[in-house]
Amino acid sequence: MRRHPARMWSVVIALVAAAWAFFLLPPQQTAWSGADAPAWLRALDAMPVYQGLREALPATGSSDAYLVFGAAASVSFALLWFATGPVFAALGWSGRVLGALLLAAAPITLLSYLNHPADAPVHLLWGAEAFALLAIGVWGIVVAFAAPRGRGIPVWERILVGSTLAVIVVATVALGYWPHGSLVGLGLEAAVLAGFAPRWAEERPRPRPAGPPEWN
Repeated sequence: MRRHPARMWSVVIALVAAAWAFFLLPPQQTAWSGADAPAWLRALDAMPVYQGLREALPATGSSDAYLVFGAAASVSFALLWFATGPVFAALGWSGRVLGALLLAAAPITLLSYLNHPADAPVHLLWGAEAFALLAIGVWGIVVAFAAPRGRGIPVWERILVGSTLAVIVVATVALGYWPHGSLVGLGLEAAVLAGFAPRWAEERPRPRPAGPPEWN
């Protein structure tokens, strides 16, 4: 599986993950902040597509926009894990752990929003995605130093992966909400890695084709 998806599809999937998180951001920020949401996000939220989605919410069994648009962000974490699989595998055991953290953040985010009501069974989990994001960012620093030498891992890749926490913080501040804003930044970082970094399949030695026997 770490040979897939192909490089082009890895980039596309990473960008889709970022775009999905950004698409969910206006209604989610509005549901959380109301009139205190940034003006540009409220302007986007006024678009007919979001009004139509809110009107359709009861058909999903929940009219809680904060829950629905929040939990849906878990899809972006899963997409990012899939898109970065071959790249993180090429980074060795620490890269695989980073991928596992991305994947784990998907159910953590889902459970967090499902349990946001005060009377939810595990209300303690509300906001747990913040700790998942922190773990991803901090572990990126570990990967930058722990990724094995001699595998052709470029310096720029180590720096970028090591800057994951900074990417998360900058994207969150710029877009005003986590994990949605954070995921936009992670998606753009993943797209760069997927497009240009070495992949596991490319790092493996290929067997030489059989040729005619050599005569002394």
